[in-house]
Amino acid sequence: MRILVTGATGFVGRHIVQALGSQHHDLVLTSRTPQAGMDGHDWRCIDFATAHSPDDWRDLVENVDLVINAVGIFKPTGAQSFEALHDRAPRALFEACKRAGVKRIIQISALGTDESATSAYHLSKQRADDALARLGVEWVVLRPSLIIGSDGESWRFFNALASLPVTPVIGEGTQPLQPISIDDVTKAVLASIHRPEAAGYRINLVGGESVTLKTYLQALSKWLHRSKFSPVPIPYGLAGVLAGAGHLLADMPFNRQAVSMLKEARAFDGNDCQSKLGFTPMGLAQFLTKKPASKETRSAASLYFLGPVLRIALAFMWLMAGVVSLFFYPLEQSLALLAKLGFAGSMGTLAFYGAALSDILIGLSLLMRFRIRQIAILQLGLIVVYTAALSWVAPFMWADPFGPLVKNIPILVSILIMQKLEG
Repeated sequence: MRILVTGATGFVGRHIVQALGSQHHDLVLTSRTPQAGMDGHDWRCIDFATAHSPDDWRDLVENVDLVINAVGIFKPTGAQSFEALHDRAPRALFEACKRAGVKRIIQISALGTDESATSAYHLSKQRADDALARLGVEWVVLRPSLIIGSDGESWRFFNALASLPVTPVIGEGTQPLQPISIDDVTKAVLASIHRPEAAGYRINLVGGESVTLKTYLQALSKWLHRSKFSPVPIPYGLAGVLAGAGHLLADMPFNRQAVSMLKEARAFDGNDCQSKLGFTPMGLAQFLTKKPASKETRSAASLYFLGPVLRIALAFMWLMAGVVSLFFYPLEQSLALLAKLGFAGSMGTLAFYGAALSDILIGLSLLMRFRIRQIAILQLGLIVVYTAALSWVAPFMWADPFGPLVKNIPILVSILIMQKLEG
């Protein structure tokens, strides 16, 4: 069977592609960036942010038997908006499928995408789901709950929370969760391809066990071999503030929308999975027993927040260096030091303000996660230059009890670690 899979490089898409490949289907896979030759499949470039006309999809759906749309984002950035990726592009794709005579379309939606949906995330998904249902083609909409799996971003985030000495829990932690494994989501997709019982239904994909947020984190803490689980309730208002800051300062699946969705969380009936797809997904306890936490998983959980913390700490250092130089440290002393390096008069003044402003720009770039790798290289170069210059004109600084030059050594190491974790 010739199958088009969109979002093939995403978390869910990767697993679907692997499963379909093992069944020897002829796959057409899409991504925003070139992936030619990857896995031996037919990769095509298309951007959901701009592919909003059926004509954009005409060549991709030609001679295709089935389409699986696995594109989804949890945090919009720039042109990658909910409206563009969840609504406009899928509707254009679905219309192109109808014109090309595609036999069945499988849409990966999200749990909670129904008449009571209120979040921008759910509403954008719902518009595409509704458009597909009205299209007049054979369709299946799968609505997975919180997906758990080793390479999932939300999975890594919750593991990191559970590994903290003190684990923040939003509200009282009584919100119902029905986590489902990525293996079961993939199994549901495969079952949706052929089963006539699934056609024309929106199927909730929920795990076989309902847990609360608190018990979920506690189970992960135990799974990660933590000696003690210490939850601390975080009021929704404070959680929203922290989520807003987290959205700006770190690339994590945690924002105000996530807090809002947790506040409105409710349990869903999962019987359709058995009746329409022929199986019952495993529960959380079964999943954790089946896949014990490896040493690498435990290490990744404990290091998860280190990258953002290091980046923000380095940003603070550069910002303070620039601000203190400009407004607090005696200008004449700075100019005298620059004069010893050969920068006197107007050249010294220019060098002083250029260096201070460069420090501030580096700090702001780190805060906003702008070109992390390039900024890391720039930091390394500047610190080496600063250290060499000061060693030349003020070698006594190496023996200073406050270690103004000695401290550059651990700072260099910190930059390398940050670049590895965040770059």
